[in-house]
Amino acid sequence: MNDLNTREDEWSFQVTSDASKRFFIRLLMPKAARTSLIFSDFILGTNDNARALMALHVIKDRFNLPTPRMKIIFRNIYPSYKNEGDYAELVKRHDQIVAIANDYLAQAGLTLENVILQPKEGQFQTEVLIA
Repeated sequence: MNDLNTREDEWSFQVTSDASKRFFIRLLMPKAARTSLIFSDFILGTNDNARALMALHVIKDRFNLPTPRMKIIFRNIYPSYKNEGDYAELVKRHDQIVAIANDYLAQAGLTLENVILQPKEGQFQTEVLIA
């Protein structure tokens, strides 16, 4: 399964898929210091885990990142929740991202040190710290 398309502009690197209409990953261009990778969008369908894992490998090939001691930030994974249904969806999205990140880091020879589900500006983000 290699149905990924990439696009790059001066601000971001984007990955889409012809096979999944929902799938959209946007990595903000890494800064010179390269202390963190920031995904402004990490939108996945239920069956997109393998596709997202491949996209992370494409990003590793393109930028030679992530590296040890970096932080990977997945912004805006879900807006603030108002009820239990929203909370369940937030946790589901967070858990999906963590599972993909954990699989990717293991394949890349890196170790996940910690994961944080962080409220940020009225939304939530997932932060993955690499050992």
